[in-house]
Amino acid sequence: MNLIVRITILFVLVSLVVFLIGGVISYNILMGEVNSEQERFLMERLDRMQLRLERRPPNDTIKWTKMMVVPLDDNVEDRDSFSDTLVMHSQLERLEPHLRLDAIRNINGKSYQISLYDIIVEADDIREGLTESLVTMYLILLAAVLIIGFLASYYVLRPFNDTLTAIKSFSLTKPDQKIRFPESNVVEFRRLNDFLTDMTNKVKSDYQSLKEFSENASHEIQTPIAIIQSKLEVLMDGDNLNEEQIQQLSFIQNTIKRLSHLGNALSLITKIDNREFVDEATIDLSATLNQMLEEFKELIELKEIKRNDEIVHGVTVQADRVLIELLLTNLINNAIRHNWEGGELQIFLKSDHLKIINTGPQLQISPDELFQRFKKSNQSAKSTGLGLAIVKKICDFYDYDLSYDSQNELHTIHIQF
Repeated sequence: MNLIVRITILFVLVSLVVFLIGGVISYNILMGEVNSEQERFLMERLDRMQLRLERRPPNDTIKWTKMMVVPLDDNVEDRDSFSDTLVMHSQLERLEPHLRLDAIRNINGKSYQISLYDIIVEADDIREGLTESLVTMYLILLAAVLIIGFLASYYVLRPFNDTLTAIKSFSLTKPDQKIRFPESNVVEFRRLNDFLTDMTNKVKSDYQSLKEFSENASHEIQTPIAIIQSKLEVLMDGDNLNEEQIQQLSFIQNTIKRLSHLGNALSLITKIDNREFVDEATIDLSATLNQMLEEFKELIELKEIKRNDEIVHGVTVQADRVLIELLLTNLINNAIRHNWEGGELQIFLKSDHLKIINTGPQLQISPDELFQRFKKSNQSAKSTGLGLAIVKKICDFYDYDLSYDSQNELHTIHIQF
């Protein structure tokens, strides 16, 4: 729901409340005015009747339409009183509510009781008329608000929508791309565009600086690591080393290799986060998986792992080949590395999911932490702790559903494409 729709709905709801409250107030005001006018009308008729009696005082009771005069034997003080009564309506032929005025007047030394009445404008009639008029006005207001809201959404907010479109097309991986925001006469939109221009330029500058630093650091670190590895190989080939020294040098060499892999893995995660892998193509996942399993065949046989594959032919995905190969490599390598000697490995590939099941020791960490960086089930294992983190990043990159389950030392990783 966009902003203009929210504002329109809010305005309509507020207008409805105002109309309801205004209707009650208008009803009470109208009823007061009608009652006041009816009482004034009866008082004017009373004055006219009093003048008439002064000119021609009656001796007996007089009855006219909606009027009656009764001479009194005793003198009584003047007084007026209003009341409601029911009178037969001549045309409708039914009893209708009337307003009655009973007054006593002393005229020429004699008292008369004068009764006047007139039909009342009923509260139901006022309420129905008022409701009809308010509903009509509300529907007109609603139509006007919807039309104005639509026009405002299209014309007034068009520069804002164009700005959103420009932001969506912005990419950090295109350093030469210049983002252009539409011109607008609205001060707030101009200020927003100026802020976004400054922000995107700053972000691009920071991103390029960070990217260059990461690439330079990764490249420069590999050079001394390669030198150290070559020197260690020379030392290990020497004849004057005892067993303890060889073990120490071997430990150092493995640590350096791990450091090299760690730098490459962190650099790869950064590239995935920055969405630098945009060369998507149709990948034959079945053929790629079979190729990966062939490459790991010797390692599987070395650990005497029993393998069971069910790979449907012709399964394809739309993705970057490098990322897909990295995804499969890390999953298979993880299933082999953390497997028992003589354990089991099952791989199932269907048209919409991939499932890898392997035996192995129970997790030493929470399953929720399995795909986090540097989280390993066995902290002494010779791994960087980034393999499954990279798998998670790749799945998030392509919106794959990644899940893990463990039952009776049987571990299952499931990817829903």
